[in-house]
Order: sequence, then C-alpha cells, then structure tokens
Amino acid sequence: MGTKTSDQLPDVTYWLVLQLANNEQVIDLNSAYKGSTELDVLYQILTSKATLYWWKNYNIELSLVTVNNAFFRAIAILHDRNIEFDRTRKGAATEWVKELLHL
Repeated sequence: MGTKTSDQLPDVTYWLVLQLANNEQVIDLNSAYKGSTELDVLYQILTSKATLYWWKNYNIELSLVTVNNAFFRAIAILHDRNIEFDRTRKGAATEWVKELLHL
C-alpha cells in the first residue's frame, strides 16, 4: 500500500475535470474559483471519490497533496476554458458564423 504523489497528478486532475464537466448540476465556476460553500462541498465530495476510485481500481493510496492539487487544477482548467470560450464567442472571428446561422 504505497502512497503516490506527483506521478498521479495529471491523471487525477483529468479524472476530476471529467467529473466536474459531466456533473448534471450547473456549477458556477466563477464563484467556485473565487471560493464558496459550493467549492467546499465539491472539494469534499470529489476528493473523497477520487481517493476511493484510485484505491479500488489501482490499489494506489493518493496523498492528500496530490488530491488537493489535482482538484484545484481541475477547477482552474475549467474556469480558464469558460473564460476562453466566452472571449472567442464574443470575438470578431465568430461573427460570420453568427451571420450564417442568423443569430
């Protein structure tokens, strides 16, 4: 029963991004990114799920540092993705698509 640290970080981060993105409930990433009760609840639930998932499927006990870093990286990735999406959606490069679709 070994504790893994940084070598699992990208995989755990990716897994958490998928969990957040596939969530049925809408997550306000702006408020979560700034810190909120929603963030605290998400943190508790998803870090527990990630730890259990890695233990059951890979027999790896993730360190608290790895799970913590992965969670906040996942939030930052999705937050940055939403900012970039909003920026490109409102950009001049997409105006021709809006005109084509009559939006």
